[in-house]
Amino acid sequence: MTIEELKSELLGKSYPERVQISPEQVVVDAETFLKIQFIEVDAWTKDIEKCPAYIRLLKFRDAVRQPQQDT
Repeated sequence: MTIEELKSELLGKSYPERVQISPEQVVVDAETFLKIQFIEVDAWTKDIEKCPAYIRLLKFRDAVRQPQQDT
């Protein structure tokens, strides 16, 4: 998934107050989290799939999609 695809899918939406993206990671301010992760991804110069911020964005996307798939 490209960065532009992630931006169009994740930005400009509202999210729950807490989003657990992994057992040890909880996002408590989604807007700030997304802003910082996209800044880090844009600054990354190596293989994007190895970028920690990119991996966190994918985990966030999966976490917020999960309830929609259960209904």
